[in-house]
Amino acid sequence: MKNILLKNGEIYTHDGILYNGDLFISDSKISEIGKDITKEDAEIIDLNGKKVVPGFIDIHIHGGVGYDVMDASYEALNSISVHLARHGVTSLCATTMTMDVQYISSALKNISDTMKKGTEGAQILGAYVEGPFISKEHKGAQNERHILEPDINIMNEFIEASDNSIKVVALAPEKDINGDFVRYVIQRNIRVSLGHTNATYEETKNAVDHGASLAVHTFNGMRGFQHREPGALGETLLDDRIYGELICDFVHSHPASVKILIKIKGVEKIILISDAMLACGFGDGEYVFGGQKVIVDKGIARTENGSLAGSTLTLDKAVANITKLGIPLSEAIKMASFNAAKAIGIDDRKGSIDIGKDADIVVLDNDLAVNMTIVNGKTVYKK
Repeated sequence: MKNILLKNGEIYTHDGILYNGDLFISDSKISEIGKDITKEDAEIIDLNGKKVVPGFIDIHIHGGVGYDVMDASYEALNSISVHLARHGVTSLCATTMTMDVQYISSALKNISDTMKKGTEGAQILGAYVEGPFISKEHKGAQNERHILEPDINIMNEFIEASDNSIKVVALAPEKDINGDFVRYVIQRNIRVSLGHTNATYEETKNAVDHGASLAVHTFNGMRGFQHREPGALGETLLDDRIYGELICDFVHSHPASVKILIKIKGVEKIILISDAMLACGFGDGEYVFGGQKVIVDKGIARTENGSLAGSTLTLDKAVANITKLGIPLSEAIKMASFNAAKAIGIDDRKGSIDIGKDADIVVLDNDLAVNMTIVNGKTVYKK
């Protein structure tokens, strides 16, 4: 793999912004950051002031360009990875749906196999199992026929099929009052994300007390806030132990709601996700998502009963949307990269521009459009 020297960039490190800076990539790592760096054995790329930011990490993504994680094929995951790289995503957690256990297991095995083979675009970090351990009351686009009670035996089947590559599992906390499922899962280094839930405030807090640490797409698929019953949303907003996922497309949540979330939780505890489905990058039309018919109209995906069914959002657009609310780009980037890395325990090697970390880097034009994407030191997209 050839060395790369990025010169004259506006570099967004974890500690601040270096203007007219240089960044040297060697052996797939960030090796040097500074000014006036010279190297004889590197491809030199003059950025002319373009923005250099850490690669985006999408921990909750179902598909894109006509492919779905549940297709359980290398072609599907590789195509999704290439699509994501065009939008600044350098790594992802491939996300499954609530379907028959054998189909979920097959998708998890394929995720593991694809990780070992490698992809041409964004790197797959592992799996996010969204269902089947959720509630019927807030199932959203998940198929009610396949919803199950939390079951350690089934979870073990998933873990085995995935070859221990599951990063996150979703759970409706009212179904695990004694906390046995949460404790079992986190002992296996899997994060528990609370969502698709009708849980009360107390039931949600109980799960966090047992170790749950994320909230599935905050505001959506959860009991909302009432002043006499704060619900799952109240606990998500109030408890600093929880990272709140956010689909910032201004469809799933009103801009004012996004501002409220940021004001209460702070940028350090919010993770931008796409929750994108297979229509992302493909356009309007009829699709099958999670075994159900989904209609995409004007970029908004809904089931036949009107429930939102994932999104057609990309993380570069989510970052741009956040900045439109007055959030500095440096903080928006943390929500799209470092927070996700920290939430799933990989911030020692990904999520920020620091010497020694993986060279997962995105170059943005002044309008925040993706100009170049580098994954583990390899250029996988260039405009």
